[in-house]
Amino acid sequence: MIKKYLLTVLLIVSMLMPDLVVANKLLSQDIDYSNKYQPLLDNLVSKHIPGAVLLVESKHARFIGSAGFKDLEKKQPMTTDVVMPNGSAGKKLTALLIALLAEEGIVDLDSPISTYLDKELLGKIQYSNRMTLRHLLNHTSGIFEYNDASEYAFFKAQYAQKNKVTTDMFPLSFALNQPADFAPGKGYSYSNTGYALAGVILERVLKEHPSKAIRKRILEPLEMTSSYSKGVEKHHPELASGFFINDEDPFFPTPLNVWVDTKDIIGTTATSDAPLASNVNDMAKLLRAIVRKNNVVSENVRTQMIGEEHLIESWGPRFYRASDFYYGLGIWVEEINGRKFYHHGGTEIGYFTQNIYIPEGDVSITAFANCGVNDKCEEAFQNFTFEVLDSFLNVTTGT
Repeated sequence: MIKKYLLTVLLIVSMLMPDLVVANKLLSQDIDYSNKYQPLLDNLVSKHIPGAVLLVESKHARFIGSAGFKDLEKKQPMTTDVVMPNGSAGKKLTALLIALLAEEGIVDLDSPISTYLDKELLGKIQYSNRMTLRHLLNHTSGIFEYNDASEYAFFKAQYAQKNKVTTDMFPLSFALNQPADFAPGKGYSYSNTGYALAGVILERVLKEHPSKAIRKRILEPLEMTSSYSKGVEKHHPELASGFFINDEDPFFPTPLNVWVDTKDIIGTTATSDAPLASNVNDMAKLLRAIVRKNNVVSENVRTQMIGEEHLIESWGPRFYRASDFYYGLGIWVEEINGRKFYHHGGTEIGYFTQNIYIPEGDVSITAFANCGVNDKCEEAFQNFTFEVLDSFLNVTTGT
């Protein structure tokens, strides 16, 4: 059912792989990336996946390729520089901004959110007196998930005003005066609402939309020249079309068995749970900068985001069932047999992103597909992404 995806829109479906063990070495350095990955990319495209892009980069080699179409109607070939909305893969951007502001003393990750919000709004959020920014960013706040509000309520409202830019108060409004899942710090539940509320806090603290601080503190220093906050910044390069097909639910707002271009719907959503439009190069650059030492992200910020003392046991889109699996601030940390890697993907109506970084070998894997929130699209894309990841980790079935 489409419903099960909308309840956790932007959260990637788990890959239910069998228990696995990791071999002791990476694949050989002399791999021909083009001959290995372009056929996988070509085979991914089907009647369920119009087009896709893949970047694979390591200290040994680099591959970037595309397959299929970026426009179904015009039959325009997919290109490697295409810019797409990145869904929840952009949560790391919001989390990084807040961690940078915390380092500057502008916000405090562990102070109650009542420090930043008025009593009227706080009174509509259960346990708001106990919530902190850290709780919001690592999904331990317990706040109600806005996608769970009645039958497609959020998407129906979004679809009805697709030509109007919507910011964080729009999704947050669907979670107000709703019961919490648990008291802050007493559980884990992936929440888009938490990031929307963090965005509201950012806007009130900064006295402007957080996109300006994101550009000044992150996009420009990291030279992410093909990235922007969708909805509120100029879409340059132009946002690519995303395609959604409702092939199973007659009660969903879009018609059955008709491909719908969702660019106008998703492109006007300027929210902190899915803020970013980017290309594969820039997405790889962002995750690598958070994990690996550089001149933009300090060790203190890195520790706040992915340091072991701040990780929370998690559930969700793990790649290996046997792995240890944690969430930091906007990033999943997965480890199997001593080998650690970092990731966060995102689905939106018509778009799917996966973004992975393996420190061993300095490996970046970023993939886009211009489909999303559909069983057939998501299963095939997940299997494809796993195959690329596993070609580096060289995981084999245990005997």
